[in-house]
Amino acid sequence: MRIFSFYLLFISLLFQGCFETNNNSFDGKNISINSEIKVDSSIINFYLPYKSKLQDGLMNKPISYSLKTYKKNDGILNSSLGNMFADATYDLINPIFKDKTGNSIDVVLLNNGGIRSIISQGPVSEKTAFELMPFENSIVIVKLDGNSIKKMVDYLVKVRLPHPIKGLEIILNKDYSVESVLLNNNPIDENKNYFVATTDYLLDGGDKMYFLAESKETTIIDYKMRDVLIDYFIKTDTLKLKTDNRFIIN
Repeated sequence: MRIFSFYLLFISLLFQGCFETNNNSFDGKNISINSEIKVDSSIINFYLPYKSKLQDGLMNKPISYSLKTYKKNDGILNSSLGNMFADATYDLINPIFKDKTGNSIDVVLLNNGGIRSIISQGPVSEKTAFELMPFENSIVIVKLDGNSIKKMVDYLVKVRLPHPIKGLEIILNKDYSVESVLLNNNPIDENKNYFVATTDYLLDGGDKMYFLAESKETTIIDYKMRDVLIDYFIKTDTLKLKTDNRFIIN
């Protein structure tokens, strides 16, 4: 019995130890970061050589040349800079996709809001690409049927923005009603599947492009949009960008 009583006492003490509260208290205060805080010159002196090396090194090394200054809104429904984004994506990604799947890209769709800067007249560097695309967006290929492609066209007509597109030719009337739509010079076939190159950001519902989520199949391309731009600049000695008839008002 004594052994049993001792056992009960031991168990009770064990549970008491497990649930013992810690009453330690700490005093703290918020410190505002403002102009009153002095600059620590030792930290600046530490990182400044690395910053200078980065700025004066590869990031600013010319890899192409731009004849003019190009912007993402220098056209009404298609822009010189947006067209370059779409064309560069097709040129760099289609060979990879074809080698991987045996299929070709039919349409490229990116977003106007993802273009965050301009291309200024003069030398173009990797820094230019980082300024244009500061996000970590990567390219994906989605398989959409003709009905989803028509939803894409409806979206583009509704938002009336020069989103980067390739493969589509959309002609609107003066009142923004649709006059004609061609996909690679043919009418859209609702019973056919098409391969659309876009970004993971848009596939996840960015810019409310929800029709992309109707994908029957998604191919991940381990290629960031920023790297597409850098590689395109390297292979293109002189940038001669322009607007065209891929999305226009008659």
